[in-house]
Amino acid sequence: MTIEYTKVGDYYFPNLKEDKQEEAQLSKYGRMKLKYLKGHQKGLFFKLQTTNQLYDYLQMIDKEANEMYEQLLIDFKKQRNITEELKEKDQIKWVQEMNNIQNCIDEIIRKKVIEL
Repeated sequence: MTIEYTKVGDYYFPNLKEDKQEEAQLSKYGRMKLKYLKGHQKGLFFKLQTTNQLYDYLQMIDKEANEMYEQLLIDFKKQRNITEELKEKDQIKWVQEMNNIQNCIDEIIRKKVIEL
């Protein structure tokens, strides 16, 4: 296996190739983590990228966040008594409650999974 380099000024940088197919498979939370890594954890981002583990890591985070989302959704709906009956009787209130739950869950996941 040969590594190709590009000369920039006095320095040689390795030509890194990203697998774009895997990036397309990430959901909302995987893409949020990728954005966070690029903006706030550049060292970890570079390390994962150079060892070709970036998308494995992002898929793991994505899966964890989605599982947490599903569990929190169930818990919040029980806690706030959001049922299908409410959806049938008062759709506007149901939509308001579900939007509120969505925002709460997104904030929890952002704090506990994305920004770690």
